[in-house]
Amino acid sequence: MNIENEILALYYGSRPGSVKLIDSSRDDGEDIRRCYIADDGERKLVIHEASNTFTNGGRIGSWARLEREYNNLGIYCPCTLPNVYGELSHKINVDGREHYIYAEEMAPFGTAENIGFDKFTDEAGVPSYRDDILRSVGKVASAHFDFCDFASAYCLLEPFCPPDKTDEATECMTRFCEYIKRELPDYSSRADRLRTRFYECRDAVAAIYPSLPVSCFQADLNASNVLIDDGKFKGVIDFNLSGREPVLNYVTRLSMNYVFEKFLYDENDDEIYLFDEKLDSQRIEVIRRNLGVIGETYAFSAAERESFPALFRYMNSFWWEHVRAVKRVKDDENKLELLLSWLDRQLTRNDVFLP
Repeated sequence: MNIENEILALYYGSRPGSVKLIDSSRDDGEDIRRCYIADDGERKLVIHEASNTFTNGGRIGSWARLEREYNNLGIYCPCTLPNVYGELSHKINVDGREHYIYAEEMAPFGTAENIGFDKFTDEAGVPSYRDDILRSVGKVASAHFDFCDFASAYCLLEPFCPPDKTDEATECMTRFCEYIKRELPDYSSRADRLRTRFYECRDAVAAIYPSLPVSCFQADLNASNVLIDDGKFKGVIDFNLSGREPVLNYVTRLSMNYVFEKFLYDENDDEIYLFDEKLDSQRIEVIRRNLGVIGETYAFSAAERESFPALFRYMNSFWWEHVRAVKRVKDDENKLELLLSWLDRQLTRNDVFLP
């Protein structure tokens, strides 16, 4: 029996008439992620095959519980189903590596990506379902789930999985500063100052982080995982990056990710607010606005309000877009100066608070 048939046999008595393979593996085969869309005419399943450092039987069990909790809150998601052995996950050996197999029913709604992200956006580029997603996150935050004993992909101050050396913010800061020192040595002292200020912010966050309220979240709310119907938010899929996080970390990162306003980006989707203080202020207001929508279903604690400025300085400084931006503007002295000044301002500002 080949691997595909072995996997299908965990859920079907005979091979389904329709099987579609989607392979989203990455990192040169070190992170294997495949799914089989299978349909035997009676039921349609999404069967996952994963072999990486963050998937195992225990985590799949926690993801399955989180799926049920989301449904209990009125946020639809297809739930993990037992296989023919009654297992929520099954482990097979492929070329000396453990592969974990788990499955759920095919969702009755399409994803924003498949339907067309732009189909339900307004003139500003904002999707019609943004606020409902933010409110749903507030509901999950209010539940204060704590049964996952592992961090989500949004984690701060710690690696997400064993091969990672740091959290993503620290990784981005390191890449940015190393690029400056290697390619733009005249700005090395600026890079050193940014690095120092970043670690000062990190230390401030580390002092308050363990005491913040937590919950467990899906942690990958991109267009490929958001379910919509006629432009309305219906639910989510794909819990393989989920885990437990301080609520303030999760909702702040999501509010930053959910800034779609076209006037903040150029035709190549590059961030022009990095080089314009007025646009940067408008972006901050969109982030605060998003946090306010989350606040309709989640009551921020006094500790979260007090901690927010320090956390925001840390989260709003170095990220992947800044690593890309420095490479893009390295030959434009004016824009490079504006970018470095933007980072310096974010690392020292104390004027952004929760709404």
